[in-house]
Amino acid sequence: MSERSPLILVVEDDPSVQSMLGLLLGGEGYDVITAGDGLEGLVKLDLQHPSLVLLDLMMPNVSGDRMLEEIRDDPRLSNVPILIVSGRHDVHDTFDPVVGVENVFAKPLEPAKLLARIAEIVGKV
Repeated sequence: MSERSPLILVVEDDPSVQSMLGLLLGGEGYDVITAGDGLEGLVKLDLQHPSLVLLDLMMPNVSGDRMLEEIRDDPRLSNVPILIVSGRHDVHDTFDPVVGVENVFAKPLEPAKLLARIAEIVGKV
């Protein structure tokens, strides 16, 4: 039996960005699930137990900031690596290693850098 590919949860409210990330990651051999806001993301995180979360910050219902707080406060979820992917102009000033994110990527994304960091965290497929 072969090993399962790492599962990546993409939490992003913009359908075009969500689709682009799904195609990019799927093309590299990762399994991808998506959520359109933080509430859906928390449910899928709890049910699916992904290897990594790509998290947008500005979303309806439950923001990425709030989702991050919920994850870090839940001992069952707090060890899941998170990459922030945001269009917020102050994103690099807002997050530092203390909050427990693996990296912060500003939009527009540089696919090669994002894929390299994902491979470092979850391994190459």
